[in-house]
Amino acid sequence: MTTRLRYVRVGGGEPLLLVHGIGHRRQMWDPIVARLRDSFDIVVVDLPGFGESPSLQTGEHPTALHIADLLESVMNDIGWDTAQVAGNSLGGWLALELAVRRRARSVTALMPAGLWRPGHDSESRKHRLLFAWWQALANVPGSPTATRNSFVRTLALAGAFGRPWKIPPEIASGDVVNLRSSDMSRTMRALAGTRLHDGRSITVPVTVLLGTRDPLIRRRDLDMAQLPPQARIATLTGVGHVPTWDDPDAVASIIAQTAAS
Repeated sequence: MTTRLRYVRVGGGEPLLLVHGIGHRRQMWDPIVARLRDSFDIVVVDLPGFGESPSLQTGEHPTALHIADLLESVMNDIGWDTAQVAGNSLGGWLALELAVRRRARSVTALMPAGLWRPGHDSESRKHRLLFAWWQALANVPGSPTATRNSFVRTLALAGAFGRPWKIPPEIASGDVVNLRSSDMSRTMRALAGTRLHDGRSITVPVTVLLGTRDPLIRRRDLDMAQLPPQARIATLTGVGHVPTWDDPDAVASIIAQTAAS
């Protein structure tokens, strides 16, 4: 039996699927949902082993291809043939994969994984050190409570976010609990050595968003030749790897503009 993903659905209008990245959960999209719910029928999903979605069952592996299969199952259950899709990090990779499969009307990929040049993937020294640091901090006794303090939050989450002090305390605390219990290590292993294929076959509008405070996904780390010729590259100043709390107005505007194009 295949794992079924948990999701919430709000708003009305054009279908919009929002996909978080590795180690995170659907609440990262809260400020974007608040800004787009009047214009879009929004589904926000938890990936397998994160948030409220169960871990994959025996025999299933959290590769990008299999997780994309699960996202397609969500769309099928809802009755969507296609949707506007936005994703962050691993979610950006999955959004592009859905476009390769002709399930996306547009893609907004925020700091997308899966486009990296050789040596810059999830097994790179930089990725392993940063993720090990964040996981170690999450497992420090009392860390869910400590991250409610804006000063502690800013020190602990710098890089993951460009402006960590803007994250609501209850969200930051929940993110730490999620990171403690998630399938992050298993997912990282499954993604090692893989990347997006056939990206140039995508025919829908694509915007790739990068941030000036993101230590994980930088333009020089990415092979932009994997993207289709119509892809647009945008950069937001002062945002980290997860930009939705850093500058929600700009992120929501870029998603809406890409969908409209």
